[in-house]
Amino acid sequence: MQIILDLQDKSILKIEKGEECLDVLESLAKEKDRSFSFSIIGACSFIGLSYYDLKTKKYFTKEFNADSFEILSLSGNVAWCEGEPVVHAHGVFSGENYECFGGHVSKLVISITGEAVIDWLPQKINKKYDPVTGLKFLCQ
Repeated sequence: MQIILDLQDKSILKIEKGEECLDVLESLAKEKDRSFSFSIIGACSFIGLSYYDLKTKKYFTKEFNADSFEILSLSGNVAWCEGEPVVHAHGVFSGENYECFGGHVSKLVISITGEAVIDWLPQKINKKYDPVTGLKFLCQ
């Protein structure tokens, strides 16, 4: 990861080939000890998309591999739960057939470059585990 611009309320990052996006975002949150929202475009070689089944309270993941997929839109936020950053990301992607697919992103590896815009929040945002759904939700 390379920080291109670093201001109080906004940063621009270049995510390098081979880096896993969610790991980069988690590391950034730990380094700055802050919450943020983000938007990323670029290209990736591996995508893990997950679907949450409310009945079983489990994520089911489908993996996509290719030399390169376009990241048409990847957005989300980083909040904190029990002292650790939690990245929540959804994305839309396309391949050589120009058809779009997307969902909840559980893993994403950059193939060429990732360009991220980070919007820093003025305070840390927290999440709390919800036993009814088995998920972690934003809370006050």
